[in-house]
Amino acid sequence: MYSIIGGDGKTYGPVSAAEIRRWIAEHRADGRSMVKKEGEKEWQSLGSLEEFFSGPHRKLLPVPETSRLEILPGLKVRDCLKSAWSAFAADPWRIMGVTALSWLVFLVVNLIPFAGSLLGFLLNGPILGGLYFFCRQALLREARGVEDVSETAQQRFLPCFLSTTVSQILAACPFLVGLIPTLVLGLVLGGGEWSGLEGRPFLTLAILTPAVVGFLATLYLSLLWAMALPLVACTSLDFWEAMKTSWRGTRANFFEYLLLILVLFALNLLGVFLFCIGLFLTAPLTMLATMAAYEHIFRTATPRSR
Repeated sequence: MYSIIGGDGKTYGPVSAAEIRRWIAEHRADGRSMVKKEGEKEWQSLGSLEEFFSGPHRKLLPVPETSRLEILPGLKVRDCLKSAWSAFAADPWRIMGVTALSWLVFLVVNLIPFAGSLLGFLLNGPILGGLYFFCRQALLREARGVEDVSETAQQRFLPCFLSTTVSQILAACPFLVGLIPTLVLGLVLGGGEWSGLEGRPFLTLAILTPAVVGFLATLYLSLLWAMALPLVACTSLDFWEAMKTSWRGTRANFFEYLLLILVLFALNLLGVFLFCIGLFLTAPLTMLATMAAYEHIFRTATPRSR
C-alpha cells in the first residue's frame, strides 16, 4: 500500500499499487508525483520506483497530450540561473563529463568524411534531445549519466529528429523568402553587379530590408520553437504537438526567455574568451538554465482529488 501527494498538496491513501497504476494510465499521476510506501518514512518520486516505471522507460514521464501540460507565465532569468547553478554545484563532474562527451560526439559525427553531413543531420537532434533530458534529470537530482542521453536518443529518435528538422526548415523560410527580392533588386538596380550600389547607402539599405526583416522573423520563429526538442525528449508528445506547445509556452514568456538567451550567449562568449576552457563550465550551465526555464513554463498536470 502507498500514500501519494496530490496536486492540492494533500496526502491520499493508503491506496494499492493497482490504483496508482490506474491513476498513471489516466494521467492523474506521473513520474514526478511523490509517494511513500506503507511503513516507510521517506517520500520518493513515482518515477524512481521500478514497479511503476520499469526498464529503460522508467525515467520518461508519460505526458501524451498537450492538455496534460500547464503553461505558466512569469519566467524569471534570475531563477533559471539560480536553479542551474544549484544543480551544477550538486553534481559538477558528472554534469561536465556528460555534457562534454555529448558535444564531443557531435563534433566527431559531423567531422566524419563524406558521411558526416548525413550522420549529423540524422543524429544531432536526438543527441541534443538526450542531453536536454539528462539536464532536466540533473535539475530534479535524478540524473544517472550517459545512459540518460543514449536511452532518450534511442527511444525518442524520430520525434527528436522531426522536431529539430521541421522547426529549422520552417523557421528558415522567412529569411529565404526575404533574400530573393534582396538579391534580385541588388542585381537589377546595381546594373548586374552589387558593386554598382557603392555610394548609394539609402538604396542599399532599402534593398537589404526584405532580407533583414526575414532574418528577424526567422529568429523569432526559432525562439518560439526552441522548446519543441526538450518537449519531445522529456515527454511522449509527437513532434507537431511539441512545436505547438513550445509556441504557446515561449510566446507567453517571450521577452524573459529572449533575455535568458542573451544572457546565456554572453556567458558562453565569456567561456570562449577564456581560451575555450570556460565552455566546460558555461555549456552545462546553459543547458541547465534552458531546462530550468522549461520546468517553469511547462508543468505536468497534477492528480485531481478523488
